[in-house]
Amino acid sequence: MARNRRNKREFKKILDVMSFKTFITLLIILITIIVVCLINIYYRNYKDKQLLAEQREELEKNIEAIFSETNKNIEDSKNTVRNSVIRISAVGDILCENDMLKDAKEGNETYDFNSMFKNVYNLLGNSDITLGTMETNFTTNAYSGYGKRNSPIAFAEAVKKSGVNLVSISTNHSLDYGIDGLQETKRSLEGLGYDVVGDDLGENRVLIKTIKNTKIAFLSYTYGVEKQEEKSKEELESANVYDEKKVKEDLEYANKNADYNIIIMHWGNAYSTKPSKEQKNMAKFLVENGADIILGNHASAVQNMEIMKNKDGDNALVAYSLGNYISAETMDVSKIELVLNIEIRTDAENKKTVLSKVEYTPIYVLDNGEKAENRYELIDMKGTAKAYANGNTKIVKKDTYNKLLDGLKLLERIIK
Repeated sequence: MARNRRNKREFKKILDVMSFKTFITLLIILITIIVVCLINIYYRNYKDKQLLAEQREELEKNIEAIFSETNKNIEDSKNTVRNSVIRISAVGDILCENDMLKDAKEGNETYDFNSMFKNVYNLLGNSDITLGTMETNFTTNAYSGYGKRNSPIAFAEAVKKSGVNLVSISTNHSLDYGIDGLQETKRSLEGLGYDVVGDDLGENRVLIKTIKNTKIAFLSYTYGVEKQEEKSKEELESANVYDEKKVKEDLEYANKNADYNIIIMHWGNAYSTKPSKEQKNMAKFLVENGADIILGNHASAVQNMEIMKNKDGDNALVAYSLGNYISAETMDVSKIELVLNIEIRTDAENKKTVLSKVEYTPIYVLDNGEKAENRYELIDMKGTAKAYANGNTKIVKKDTYNKLLDGLKLLERIIK
């Protein structure tokens, strides 16, 4: 019995020693794991900060490259003293799609779209005129953002509040509701104070506005309309479907009655970041016949810009596509848009108006998801990305930030 008790005590001592050693071993392992984790977290934070610092530096470079690439092409503009500078801003297609209608609906037939534009009010406020293409209609028919396009007048009000004040209504959806719908749309927009161009409803097809004593002609055409084969000749003429004879007549009128000609073109292949051969041929024809600036849309993607020489040897700007101003498109390439900022100057001595400066601000259609109070928002791509890189990581999600960086790089490649 005594021997058994002694054996039990010795066995207990061995267990105690083993337990202590096990405890120490486990403690060392735990401490090692914690230290490794802390080092890993520190290293990842360090690498993240280093990456953000590199991205901040790259954003600054991108901003300079974005502006300088375009400006290089117009450095040879005449540099004489001018007595007036006109600032023109332009945006692409303005769409009101079904998910946007759902997002903006507040009550029975009550809509508020203002939250979609609130972040970009400052981008258009300093321009003398801001142009866009209204790719929807405003009629008494049911609202629709797909197929036949028709929107509540509150949408046009919100767009105008954002700074757009001249719109083209010459698009592939111009005749969704026939000539009556086109007339109703034009009256509705003019009733809100818009200047409207891009129709042939019995008035002059060329809109001429005097801005700072300079007469600027605005013209607009579309490549075609939906279900064109079903439309009458009268309908197609009312929508300003592109026709070289008509365009030449309009430009001859503009050349005689205005100092500078701006054409808005609805053309190109959907979702393509490169202009088609047809677009380039049209642009050449337009410049040869007097176009000073061509502003393209319809592709739902940004395309490159080009400086052509007109018959007088002056610079003519061709922006093949500015993308969409606002839409509910889901493709990444369609969420990247442009606000194009142009300066033209009138020479104090010979009164000639020439292209002086071209810049642009990339903007992005942010989709916050179906459950968000405000699902769609336009944001300044560079400004938002810089804020995130400078430490404001709550401004957007990290994946959105990465999409902004990718979008800026894509734009740089396209514009070059």
